[in-house]
Amino acid sequence: MIHQERGVPGVHSAAAIDFQNLVRELVRCAVLADREAGATWADIGAQLGISAEAARARYGHIRLLWPPPRMPA
Repeated sequence: MIHQERGVPGVHSAAAIDFQNLVRELVRCAVLADREAGATWADIGAQLGISAEAARARYGHIRLLWPPPRMPA
């Protein structure tokens, strides 16, 4: 539990990293959706504050996996 009198060491940092990873995945999905909708790399780069070339280099290799891979138990 995060809001205890004596917190577990590192729990806040772990929660922040989990959130950061979720945001990174959300951006990837948004880029895929924008590309499917016809957005150019220049359009996407402008919204992300990077160049079209940087957007293509960072996200151009991403593909949707369906069905998603199974997580190990």
